[in-house]
Amino acid sequence: MTHPADPGAAPPASGDSEAWERALREAVDWTILLDDEPDDAGLHARFERWRAQDPLHDHAWAEAAHTSNLIAQTGKITFLPEAPARSSSPVRPRFRPGRRTVLAGVAAAAVAWIAAPQILQHARADYVTGTGQQRTVTLDDGSTVRMAPGSAIAVAYSGKERHVTLVSGEAYFEVTHNPARPFEVLAGNTAVTVLGTGFDVRLGERATGVSVKHGRVRVTSTSADGRSAILEAGEWAQMPDHGPVRNGHVSAGLVGGWTGHRLTAVDRPLSEVLADLRRYHSGAILLTSRELGRKSVTGTFKTDAPAEAARLIAQPHGGTVRQITPWLIVVSAS
Repeated sequence: MTHPADPGAAPPASGDSEAWERALREAVDWTILLDDEPDDAGLHARFERWRAQDPLHDHAWAEAAHTSNLIAQTGKITFLPEAPARSSSPVRPRFRPGRRTVLAGVAAAAVAWIAAPQILQHARADYVTGTGQQRTVTLDDGSTVRMAPGSAIAVAYSGKERHVTLVSGEAYFEVTHNPARPFEVLAGNTAVTVLGTGFDVRLGERATGVSVKHGRVRVTSTSADGRSAILEAGEWAQMPDHGPVRNGHVSAGLVGGWTGHRLTAVDRPLSEVLADLRRYHSGAILLTSRELGRKSVTGTFKTDAPAEAARLIAQPHGGTVRQITPWLIVVSAS
């Protein structure tokens, strides 16, 4: 019999921070799905398969169960079993009255879980922004970095080179031209070499996105395959962890549009667009449908009203948005 990891323990060493965050989000999604359909045998079978896919999933579920029990004890509500061992019979968590209260507590816990890897990332950053906060950093060569909410950068300048690492989130760069000191941005598996330009870099869960407002950049994969592309004004590229580079065109005026409290997406998965929107919301935005998350989104959305933005993002694709509390938004398939 396989037993889950001890609740409260550190994430398994085999999982990187992005994988751990993804597993935690999925574990929270499962709590809502199982609550909505407690007697759906097929759903419980899919849950068990998800749990068995990866030790990280099992560990994330153990964390969810443990934290939920702590919340339940505080509110005297039975919520989840304490991370039971897997068996051949589906595990069916029993949910009692007070669902909104408990889900709100789970969302608060989810925010804390998801913040954990970010705290570790930010510990190695020089500049950080919080939820809903933007910041402009002027570097010692006169270049500027406009940081989106929930972002972090590390700066490493030398006499011959200029390096900035996007640790998390998104940033818009205006670079002072100096051929004697090349300027490079590192983001995940991607290196962006500046050829004198203004451009945006977004670090996503599975890909790094680069779009150019003016000038030119070279985008190169830091993996062994060395994929690369040259981008000019009004062009964008997505550098995934694996597979070919995706690229296309965008109005140069929309590049870095988030600096005006707008979120712009061009042919991007709905799940990624919601991930960007989370940076403007002080609570949690939970997506419960993977199929909905794969839908392609193109548009511009205001970030000062996250719930309304989530509706505009999801409803054209058949999604439903529920604001459970002022800080918990649940996006699901209709």
